[in-house]
Amino acid sequence: MKLILLPGMDGTGLLFGPLLNRLGSLDTEVIPLPSEGAQDYSSLAEKVAALIGEQECVVLAESYSGGIVEILLKKHNLQIRHVIFIASFLSCPSRTLSRVAAVLPIRALMAIPVLAPLAMKVLLIGRSASPDTISLLRRAINAVDPKVLKRRLQQIAKYRATDTSFETHATYIRPVNDALVGDRTREFRDRFPHLKVINVGGPHFILQAQPDACAERILAEVGHLASKGKGAA
Repeated sequence: MKLILLPGMDGTGLLFGPLLNRLGSLDTEVIPLPSEGAQDYSSLAEKVAALIGEQECVVLAESYSGGIVEILLKKHNLQIRHVIFIASFLSCPSRTLSRVAAVLPIRALMAIPVLAPLAMKVLLIGRSASPDTISLLRRAINAVDPKVLKRRLQQIAKYRATDTSFETHATYIRPVNDALVGDRTREFRDRFPHLKVINVGGPHFILQAQPDACAERILAEVGHLASKGKGAA
């Protein structure tokens, strides 16, 4: 069975590169988010569901894609056996921040030589981030139409918590030093009774900052399900 990876707000899947290099034993597939059309969670979930189809799978949702997974489980009859949430959320973590970010020229800010690397290190990828990691993040952001980023940020601002509970087994990998989303353990426990929380020291972009640690934990959680050549355990 496959490990399906759904990217964060950039939607490109480029940022999964460091992690995928360490998950060679797993059968993985990255599903990028569509760069055109509606960007609300329901529309995105419908397109993702069509690509997943009838196959049994494990789904990994990075950050923004947590809302997509919630709708996949709630409204689509898919064979998702386990969900891994990475630095994710199931309601808007900060409406003020998301509304402000939605009107900022993100790509222009990322081009400022001194400000951009500093801001990315402080808020996103950690102070010890390498130039290669900074370059990867910048490349992912630059690959997305600013209008699409704006619509996704607006979607986050409107994202409301629900009282739906899911029996699907889930893992929440929580970056201890996440300055953007913070600790969402309570809302994940409210929705997923069969939840395991794993704390990993690092910033919001934990997969890029700590790929070895994250890969080790992902393999421990679902390696028996998604190893190449294996079906359901």
